[in-house]
Amino acid sequence: MKGKNFLAALAVVLVVGASATVYAETTTNYTNHRLGFGRITSMRGCDYVSSVLKDKLGMTDKEITDGLNSGKTMYDLAKDKGMTIDEFRTALIEEKSKSIDEAVSKGTITKEQGDSLKENIKNNINSCNGNTGHMQGNGMRGKGHK
Repeated sequence: MKGKNFLAALAVVLVVGASATVYAETTTNYTNHRLGFGRITSMRGCDYVSSVLKDKLGMTDKEITDGLNSGKTMYDLAKDKGMTIDEFRTALIEEKSKSIDEAVSKGTITKEQGDSLKENIKNNINSCNGNTGHMQGNGMRGKGHK
């Protein structure tokens, strides 16, 4: 009886071990692997907005930080400087398009991929309504958008 139990346990161990080995040996081909926008351009969403605030409106990092710490959104800061929502969206499209063009020239993405990204940005720009984006989400721990 003891021998049968030992052989049964040994058989189970061998089957599980072989299964794990076979599973580990298989490779997965991702046919639709896409880089995220941040990896393509090396910028985060808030980087584009702060570029608009600095380059188009002449704001300093301190002014932006103080405004955000006082509870304003980046769009509120732009609005306080006289920028309309449509001007804000247009400026964001321009900033993102510049980054895409740089990624194309570096060879990170193809021209077709760049054109597709630009089209997606133009189609989705109306989601940028100025209601979110405090740049204080604290990663997975946190407060997120207010």
